[in-house]
Amino acid sequence: MATPPPKGPRHVRDFARSAFVALALAATITGCFTGERPRFGCAPGESTGRIEIDEVLNRFECVATSTFTADYTVLTRLGDIDSAATVVQASSGRRSITINNVRFIYDNGRTLTCDLVSETCEAVINEARTSDLLLTSEFYAQSMASRLRVDAERRIGDPVASNVVLGGQPALCVAVPVTGGTKTYCALESGALARFDGSDLLVELTSYSSTPDEAAFGT
Repeated sequence: MATPPPKGPRHVRDFARSAFVALALAATITGCFTGERPRFGCAPGESTGRIEIDEVLNRFECVATSTFTADYTVLTRLGDIDSAATVVQASSGRRSITINNVRFIYDNGRTLTCDLVSETCEAVINEARTSDLLLTSEFYAQSMASRLRVDAERRIGDPVASNVVLGGQPALCVAVPVTGGTKTYCALESGALARFDGSDLLVELTSYSSTPDEAAFGT
């Protein structure tokens, strides 16, 4: 008659496995109770110390994980200049940002700045082409994140959070009082800008789709 294997080591392993599962579950539950909501594929920057600002800021800083097509109207208050802009983010980090007749393209390591009227391109991102409008190719998220961090440090009062619908999409906003007035930043869940209202610019989303428009990569 065969001798059964000793039970001690197996019981120890089973206990250790059970303890590990319990600890992992506890950590997950703790994260829920403390309000931690990590966004996979995104690493938001350092907290400003105000959740009203951080929630909008984190959306801007996480935009790279999203795909979409977004249309905007822009008012450059200095000079009272009206513009139109379209932003397309596709898979693999491909981006097309069109501001009036200038198109910036980031496409699998290739960068272009194109004039859609003359149908000419240069193989760099030439931000000077839209500097008179106070816009860069990053205006729809990363530029806003940088602005918001600066305003978070310069604020002279408490930020105020709100929810609005812009371009048919729900957006989270924060109004930050600074010297000279209040600046309002609104971001979609995808991280794309929904509205910026400042002393120099007014940018508003007019339409949005989660489907990237491949035609926007044409030159």
